[in-house]
Amino acid sequence: MKFMARRMVILGLLVVWGLWVIGCDVAPPPVFDPMLIQQSERASAANVSPIPMSPLPTTRQDPYVGARGLGDSKPTSRPTTGPDFDDDPIVHMSLQEIIHRAVANNHDVKVAGYEPAIQGARVMESRGQFDPVFYVTAQYQQKNDLNGGEIFNSFTGGPLIITNVNDEDLGTIQTGLQENLGSGGQIQLQYETIYTWFRPQQTLFNPFYQNDLTLSLTQPLLRNFGSDVNHAQITINRMNQKISLLDFRKAVEQNAFDIEQAYWQLVQAVRDVEVHQDLVEQNIGNYQILSTRMKQRLDVSQLQVSQAQTELESARAQLVQFKSQARDLSDKLKGLMSDPEFPIAASTMILPADKPVEDPLVFDLQDQIDSAMENRFELGEEQLKVDEATVTISVARNNLLPQFDFIGSVGPEGAAATPGAAVTAAADFTHIDFSAGFKLQIPIGNRQARGIWKRTVLQRMEEVERYRGLVESISVEIKTDIRAVGTTWNVIRASRRARFAAEDALNAINARERANEPLTPEFVQLKLDTQDRLASAQEAEAEAISNYNIALAQLERAKGTLLRYNNVLLEEDTARAEENGMLR
Repeated sequence: MKFMARRMVILGLLVVWGLWVIGCDVAPPPVFDPMLIQQSERASAANVSPIPMSPLPTTRQDPYVGARGLGDSKPTSRPTTGPDFDDDPIVHMSLQEIIHRAVANNHDVKVAGYEPAIQGARVMESRGQFDPVFYVTAQYQQKNDLNGGEIFNSFTGGPLIITNVNDEDLGTIQTGLQENLGSGGQIQLQYETIYTWFRPQQTLFNPFYQNDLTLSLTQPLLRNFGSDVNHAQITINRMNQKISLLDFRKAVEQNAFDIEQAYWQLVQAVRDVEVHQDLVEQNIGNYQILSTRMKQRLDVSQLQVSQAQTELESARAQLVQFKSQARDLSDKLKGLMSDPEFPIAASTMILPADKPVEDPLVFDLQDQIDSAMENRFELGEEQLKVDEATVTISVARNNLLPQFDFIGSVGPEGAAATPGAAVTAAADFTHIDFSAGFKLQIPIGNRQARGIWKRTVLQRMEEVERYRGLVESISVEIKTDIRAVGTTWNVIRASRRARFAAEDALNAINARERANEPLTPEFVQLKLDTQDRLASAQEAEAEAISNYNIALAQLERAKGTLLRYNNVLLEEDTARAEENGMLR
C-alpha cells in the first residue's frame, strides 16, 4: 500500500514539473514604458522656441519698410509675417519617399498589420483542436465501508471470516493519447493500471494488479460527419485572415491617399506663400513710392498712402496665414509618416521636392471600371464573406441530419499478483475485451437546426446583395472621379487664362505709371486692386493644380491601384495573385 502511494506521489510530481516546463516555454511580452515612447517628442519639443507675440497697436502705425516711419525720429519695428521657412531646418522630400517611409513607420498601418497575424494565430487555434493530446490520470482511494455482515473464505484453509467492515485500497493510473479526427470522430488509445488490496482478503491474489490496453473510437455517421464540416472553422478563420490582409491594405491605401492630399495641398500652400510674398513686396514698393512723393509734396495725399498701407497690411495678414498653413501641412505629413527621424515636435520643416502634374490625362471609362473590379479590396472582402456564408450553410445543412454515432472499443486485459506479471498477461492477448454499438438521436421538429439553416441562407443572400451594391457604388466612384479629373483640368485652363489676363492688366497699369500718369486716388486703387486680382488668380491656379493632382490620386484609389501608382507593392498582393485571383 505504501509502495503504491509513493508511486502516485512521484508520478504527480513528474507531471507537475512537466507542465511547468511546457508552460514556461514562452517568451514574456516586452515591457511597456510610456516615458520611453514619449521621450523623442518631449526632447524635440524642448528645442523649439515659442512664437513671439507683439502687443496689439492702439493707433495707426506706419509700416517699417527699411526706412524711417513718417514723422518718426526712430524706425518702427517691422510687422511680422510669421517665421520664414529658412528660419528652421528644411528637408525637401519627394512624394514616393514620404509614402515609403509611412508604409514602414505609420502607426495606423502598423496597428492594421497586427490583425493578419492575430487572425493567423486564430487559424492555429482552430487547427489545434485536432492535435493529439497526451494525458495521465492518477488516483489513490482508500475505503472503509460498513455493511450488514458478510462471510469470506480465508483462502488459507482456516475458518470462515465474518465481518461487517470492508477495507479496500484502490490505486488507478491511466495514460494514453486521444485525438479529434477530421471526420468528426475521436480516437483514444489508453493504458490503465489498477492496484487493488482487500481486507479481509476477497481474491486469491491480494493485492493484485490489472492492466488494460484499450483502443476506442467514437465516430458520427450523419450529423457532424465529414472533413468539410469539422474543418469549417479553420476555413472561416483562414478567410478572416485574408480579410484582415485586405483591411491592412485598406489602411496603407488610406494613409497613402492622406499623404498625397496633404502633399499637394502643401505644394499649393508653398505657392500661395510665394504669391503673397511677391504681393507684399509689390505693396511695399507702392507704399515707398507714394510715401516719398507725399513727403516731397507732389501729387500724392495721405489718402493714397493710407490705401497702400491697407493693402500692404492685408497682404501681410494673408501671408501669415499661408505660412502657418504650410507649417500645419508639414506637421501633418510628419504625423502621417511617423518616422522617428522626423519627430512631429521638432522644428524641421518638410517641403515638397516633386512638381505637380500639369499634363492632360485622358481615361477610358471601361478600362478604369475593369481595373477597379479587379483590384478593389472591398470586392475581395465581400467575396470572402460570401464564401464564408457558403461554408456556414454547408455546416447548417449537415446539422439538419439526425445524430447517429458509432461507438466501439477493443483491447487486451491482464491481471496478476505483481505489476510485471499483469503486463505479461495482457501482452499475451488471451483476454480481449470488445464492444461496439450505435447511438441515435432524432430531434422532434428539429426547429433549432432548421432555424440556423434558414438564417445562414439569408445571411449569404445578404452578402451577395451587398456585393452587387458595391459593384454599382464603385462604378459611381469611377465615373465621378474621372469627371473630377476633367473638371479640375478645365479649371486649371480657366484659372491660367485669368492669370495671364491679370498679368497683362497689371503690366498695362505699370506702363501708365512709368509714363508719369498722375497718381490719383482712383489710379492708385486701380493698381492695388489689379495686384490683388493677380494674386487671387495665381492662388486659384495653384489650387486648381493641387486639386487636379488630388483628383488623379482619388481616381487611382477608386481603382484600387493607388499603391502601385506610388510604387508600393505589398506581399499580400503577390500572395493574392498566387491564389488564382482571389479578387475577381
